[in-house]
Amino acid sequence: CEDAMNIFASAYGSEVGSAALKFIPTGGLYVVGGLTPKNLKHIQGENSPFMRAYQDKGRVSPLLKTVPLFAVLNEDLGLRGARVCAQRGSFVL
Repeated sequence: CEDAMNIFASAYGSEVGSAALKFIPTGGLYVVGGLTPKNLKHIQGENSPFMRAYQDKGRVSPLLKTVPLFAVLNEDLGLRGARVCAQRGSFVL
C-alpha cells in the first residue's frame, strides 16, 4: 500500500508541477480538494514523493521556485464556491 501511495503522490505532484508551469501563478498555487488533506503525509516535505515529482521538470525546474505552493485543508471549498455563485446569481452556462 505504501508503494501505491508513493506512486499516487508522485503522479499528483507531477501534474501539479505541470499546472504551475502552464499558469506560472507567482502569487501562489493552491492545491485543493479531498485528496490533499487526506494524504498530507505523502505531500509535505521537500523530500516527499509529491514534492520531488513537482520539482522534477528538467531545465524549467528553477521557475517552480518562484511559485509558492499551498495545500488547502478544507475539503469542500468547491461546494462553498458554487454556493457563493448561486447566491449571487452568477451562473456560467
